[in-house]
Amino acid sequence: MKKHVCLLLSLLLLFSAVSPAYAAGTDTLTLASYGATEYRIVTAENAIPAERTAAETLARYLREITGASFPVVTDSEAPAEKEIAVGVTNRDAFSPTDRTNMDDDAVRIFTAGRRLYLTGGAARGALYAVYTFLEDWLGCRWFTHDLTLTPQTDVLTLEPVDYFYEPCFKLRQTYWMFSAMYADYCAAHKLHGVMAYLPEELGGGRYEMAVNSVHTMGQIVPQSLFGAHPEYFGADASGTRSPNLQPCLRNEEVFRRAVAYAMDYFSQYNAVLSVSQNDGMDFCQCDACKAFNAAHGGTDSAALLDFVNRVAAEVKKTYPEAKIETLAYQNSQKPPAGLTVADNVVIRLCAMNTCTLHALDDPACPPNAAFNADFSGWAALTDRLYIWDYSTNFQYYYALYPNITALQGRYRYFRDRNVIAVFDHGCGEVAVPGELHELRTYLVLKLLWDPDTDIQRHIREFCAAYYGAAAEDVIEFIGYFEANAGGWNARAVKQCHNSCQDGGISLLNNTALSSKDVKTLDAIAARAQARPLSADEAHRLEGLLLSWRFFKNATFAGEFSWYSGFTDPEAETERLVADMRAYGWTCLSENWGLYLHEEDPDARMMPTFWYTDESDLAADVRRDMKIRVFFSRLLRAVCAPLRILKERLAA
Repeated sequence: MKKHVCLLLSLLLLFSAVSPAYAAGTDTLTLASYGATEYRIVTAENAIPAERTAAETLARYLREITGASFPVVTDSEAPAEKEIAVGVTNRDAFSPTDRTNMDDDAVRIFTAGRRLYLTGGAARGALYAVYTFLEDWLGCRWFTHDLTLTPQTDVLTLEPVDYFYEPCFKLRQTYWMFSAMYADYCAAHKLHGVMAYLPEELGGGRYEMAVNSVHTMGQIVPQSLFGAHPEYFGADASGTRSPNLQPCLRNEEVFRRAVAYAMDYFSQYNAVLSVSQNDGMDFCQCDACKAFNAAHGGTDSAALLDFVNRVAAEVKKTYPEAKIETLAYQNSQKPPAGLTVADNVVIRLCAMNTCTLHALDDPACPPNAAFNADFSGWAALTDRLYIWDYSTNFQYYYALYPNITALQGRYRYFRDRNVIAVFDHGCGEVAVPGELHELRTYLVLKLLWDPDTDIQRHIREFCAAYYGAAAEDVIEFIGYFEANAGGWNARAVKQCHNSCQDGGISLLNNTALSSKDVKTLDAIAARAQARPLSADEAHRLEGLLLSWRFFKNATFAGEFSWYSGFTDPEAETERLVADMRAYGWTCLSENWGLYLHEEDPDARMMPTFWYTDESDLAADVRRDMKIRVFFSRLLRAVCAPLRILKERLAA
């Protein structure tokens, strides 16, 4: 059941104070008064499905806000003075909208006389105009799929408006579970989908720019062919071929298979085709591949780009409008030298190894400096750059991940460098939210639409609705955690540079929280828990604080410290795992590499090794475990009298 947060007129006026209205004429429109309206909603008689949805959505929300019923009619009826025209209608004759060069997602909202026009680009403009009007002018919010805000008022007036917006990212997709699984939620946030299939009545998925899948080399050259055709597959440095390597991109039969694969695809689909490397596999090091790469910058992207360019050239002969995408990812992230990107090829640069503790263009951050250089190299080769960004920790889905305050800077970086499409890869495998998953999803969707949006306002509004009276505490907690997570790591004797793959030792070496920081955060968390909260708000807060405990467990901090006579990290780990199970968490890392088993974990280990047999641990990991357990038990024994005294005094 949806939960609607209904606000009175005072809050509606608060929202209207920040709405992006611009002067257009002098008439103030009274859309509804005390449950009655003189307005009707008009769509074209041959309106596309998305325009019909837009009109129905507008009518439904206007009724919830004002109590008035707004009839929906087609433009076959005679014009009236007071109308809300949605989409392309014959009412454009009274105030024409030039859509000649307008993007399909562009939004146009304006008043002319006593009419209100909610229109824009041909495909989704009307739908997005309605959602923009509901959100930015009327104060509606869709925080999650089942936590929405719908203001209420007796009298709804509208000052003259003249507004136009065209999003910089022409394709906006994300791979998050939770609310992003719901098509209507995606439509409200002007998302083109991925986790939620978007039918035509919700605008469709902009398939002329989107791909159906990536890592497609395994479909072009299945591993099952290795026995009969080992020459199709990559060779390692010794010349040994393996089905666990990328295909050999200088093999002509592999090329012919790729062309056939592409031609079959384009005979069925009007979408971009990805011809891209398999995930997690090294490239071929045969003499031909090595020589080609060496001649073009010494990067594996050289053979890959040449291969994709050749496939694209063959496809263009039959399908001149078709586009082929490939990934600049892992070993192919570095751009080649002496090659160009064909005009029907799209490069999707993957920001996997970037650091969220520093700006993407920070020259003092080695991983970001490398990415920035690679970005510049690819941008010099093409103006059709897509981005695959990552906004969760794939090794520990439920450990706190310090990127909330960094998100806006990343999206502005992409916008300022003319990226045309962004795919945000989040936590797409777990069904129970925790950590800051729902907030992060909400913010990502806002930034995909407008990188200059007021992100602090979105954080405040979301937290107020999601955490209730604990909202300010949560905001303070996020700010303090992210401000102090980076810096100098004494254990590793280095500056922290995190990534979306920080698990095990990597996370331990890339957090700079001091024991003072941990105590401060614990105090903020305790203050939040003491607030008067509803059952739902308390449950959501519990998910965040469980993630904080998980983070502390993974970094041996706070009550999980091994070098204190006053902590019992093994017992605390057992309690943590029991609470995680009770909350509903199971999958803890990408591809279920780490999940909660039925048996208890090894509480002596960090989460990465909870279910690893001691005999299978690397020697240094096993050694470190034995040292910390020895000191923990020794210190607990030495401090036992003090611990007992402290407990008695506390009682």
